[in-house]
Amino acid sequence: MIGKLIERAKAAVGGAQQAHVGFLRMVASAIVAHGHSVSVGLCQGYSAVLLPQLSSPDSDLGSISVEAASWLAGLGVISNPLGAVIGGTLAELFGRKTTLLISALPYVLGWLLIAAANDLYWLGLGRFVTGFAVGLGSISYVYVAEVSSPEHRGTLAATGPILVSLGVLIAYSLGASLSWRFVALAAAVVALCTGLISVLLPESPPWLMAHGREKKATEALSWLRNSPDKAIAEVDAIRLMEIEKGEPQTAKENRVKEFFNTIMEPCVWKPFFILVTFFFFQEGSGIYIILFYAVDVINEVGAGDDEALVSISMGVARLVMSIVGACMLCKFKRKTLAATSALLMTLVMACMSAYEYLFSSFAFEDRIVSWFPAACILLHVCVSMMGMLQLPWIMTSELFPLRVRSVAVGLVTALAHLLIFASVKTYPGLLFAVGLPGTLALFTSASLGAAIFALFFLPETKDKTLGEIETDFSVMSKDDEFSEVCTERHCSANKVEVRNNVATKRGEP
Repeated sequence: MIGKLIERAKAAVGGAQQAHVGFLRMVASAIVAHGHSVSVGLCQGYSAVLLPQLSSPDSDLGSISVEAASWLAGLGVISNPLGAVIGGTLAELFGRKTTLLISALPYVLGWLLIAAANDLYWLGLGRFVTGFAVGLGSISYVYVAEVSSPEHRGTLAATGPILVSLGVLIAYSLGASLSWRFVALAAAVVALCTGLISVLLPESPPWLMAHGREKKATEALSWLRNSPDKAIAEVDAIRLMEIEKGEPQTAKENRVKEFFNTIMEPCVWKPFFILVTFFFFQEGSGIYIILFYAVDVINEVGAGDDEALVSISMGVARLVMSIVGACMLCKFKRKTLAATSALLMTLVMACMSAYEYLFSSFAFEDRIVSWFPAACILLHVCVSMMGMLQLPWIMTSELFPLRVRSVAVGLVTALAHLLIFASVKTYPGLLFAVGLPGTLALFTSASLGAAIFALFFLPETKDKTLGEIETDFSVMSKDDEFSEVCTERHCSANKVEVRNNVATKRGEP
């Protein structure tokens, strides 16, 4: 009796250790894949380093105009859509891991072009190339979603925004004491290291399954979960989804026709429009304008004399709150976080707009509460990291079916980056046309719209498998031979029974 108890205790301890090792491998894979996000943060924060230095009379390229500054900021974004579309296609054809490896090349090239630039044209070209790399590497969110377990997917996906925030903080901190050329060289080293370490990643198991490489998928999952049994169960679940859709894993006669038929299904076009609308409200709220024009915004609102200190404080606040936001994703629903974050952003921007309207004619030292603008900027950065900044990016990898996931994510990401470019490029003109109080009022309206949208239209994906999310968007006909099985899959915890029912209906033993 005692011997059996000891054996059970050993088995329990061994199982716990096995699960712990599998969890660590999954976390490590997510962090390595999201290492690309550090370079994203460097690209986003770099314009806040570059533009003030180029605007100085001591600049080795000469002082630049407002129009040239807006183009240098925008060129880091305008090529993102091209990279996102090409990245989605490459990820479908050659795999998620391969695409992440490829994305390191334009990063390194772009940063070297910036560091060596002797005029604005070469500088702009370098910004364009690094922006292309940003779009190309956005497939990291798809990779992380596909290697993560449902209960950890949200938190692991949120490591992306955390590392983006780290990249922004690095850019702000280096730019406070170093030339923009040295910051570019440091960013090139980061991109090179990220590319080299990505070689260690396993390929995405769902992608391997979709391309008929079941043995490789099982091996990858066995390593990720540190459990052959769990790997086999997940492979069966992926195969089950294909059977329920009536789409065996064999090669199709006409994949192009099948692809276009698929994108017309509700499980594709519904999340597409939801995500594009979500991104529209996100860009309209001014999140990326504050990020790209950090020093200029600080000067506009009179947030203090030491712009570098305030911008670094913003970077630190963003990093800390991105970690807090990742923890909150474990506890709260997506809708709750998005709506709460947007409502708080609305309140902060409304207060800031009213303050600027009342005191815009006052000199900084004559204002009653001169610290208020700086506090509002920091608070806006903090509350945006609770949901509105990271959730649209995280949910792109959750809402689309496997058959078109990488391509659909590429298209949505491309449109999102176009919206970012539009907001960044038009900010100086908008500021001139309606003034700072009017611009902040527009940000307030967009934030309020985001809160309403999140409450009434944003789907809930917390703790759901990717297959369950896909089914939520699907409209199953009453005479579908698998409709009963799909319902049973939601209600029954016994996956083996569901799989047997499918096999029986298909006439399989």
